[in-house]
Amino acid sequence: MDAIEKWATMSEEIAFTEEELVKQKEVVLSFAPKALADLEAARSEEDQFYALPGAAFAAYHLERWDDAKTYAERALLLADSFTGNWNFANAVYTAHTIAGLLALRHGDRATAVDALHASGTTPGSPQLNSFGPTMQLAIALLEVGELDAVMSYLTQCGTFWKLGSTSLAIWQRKIAAGEMPNFFSHRYG
Repeated sequence: MDAIEKWATMSEEIAFTEEELVKQKEVVLSFAPKALADLEAARSEEDQFYALPGAAFAAYHLERWDDAKTYAERALLLADSFTGNWNFANAVYTAHTIAGLLALRHGDRATAVDALHASGTTPGSPQLNSFGPTMQLAIALLEVGELDAVMSYLTQCGTFWKLGSTSLAIWQRKIAAGEMPNFFSHRYG
């Protein structure tokens, strides 16, 4: 077993307490102001394009739903002008993930599932290919019983996240067995 496989296996064995999940969320929230400030400071469309994915997640985590939607939509709109850019897949992936999370907040499971699959069609990026995708929307969909959609999404992620093949396989096995993976460092975007 190589180091990546060992890490994936060991990290999935960790059981999070409710207190640890709260602490994880606090860490995520602590980064939100900087992400929003980066967007505020962005002057060119390209700078905005780089800042929008982080700002969309930041706004979502701060429960600024309208801002999250606006930033995600803007990222997707700008993506058409930056198809060859390293951040293209990050922007598209994030825009769809935020759209799905917002749809699910409104009880629209079908739109959330469609958004999950749209986010999984990304061609990959330096970040997605190495660190992997967030499982935030997948977790939310698992919590409402959308197991098949999440299983399909994890297969999609395997096309760009080769380094995560062990984690993806472990998560799929756990879901198939009726268990909720902990998704260790992939819980938040």
